[in-house]
Amino acid sequence: MNKHCTADFQIVAEQALANTARSPDSLLTMFPSNPQLSQVFQFIEANYNQPISLCDVAVAVGYCAAYLTDLVRRNTGYTVNDWIVERRMVAARTLLLETDQCVSQVAQAVGYQHEGYFFRQFRRHHGITPQAWRKTQRS
Repeated sequence: MNKHCTADFQIVAEQALANTARSPDSLLTMFPSNPQLSQVFQFIEANYNQPISLCDVAVAVGYCAAYLTDLVRRNTGYTVNDWIVERRMVAARTLLLETDQCVSQVAQAVGYQHEGYFFRQFRRHHGITPQAWRKTQRS
């Protein structure tokens, strides 16, 4: 995902989070409200902190991976993987702000098996390293 797309995606996710946060009956979530995709988003929410893939989500909701990819993209404009990564980035930002865990601990806590891959994903998503992001947000 390029930087411009990432910024647009973050806005969509943050708007969805703000909209659902206003409703006391809804589970606080960053995912858009879409009955057709609710199982997909519930699975991602419940499992983002583990190593999951498109295939894991597809099996969990009973669709083939290709159909699920098309369904999610048509309804949200983003892929299943985009949603997994965005959910992990939300959790990572929270941990970076609210804890003193090192980056490798944050990476593991949000579902990345390899710190280097987390580092690259975070930098691609935010344009800055996790450590530098933490420092700028805390100052």
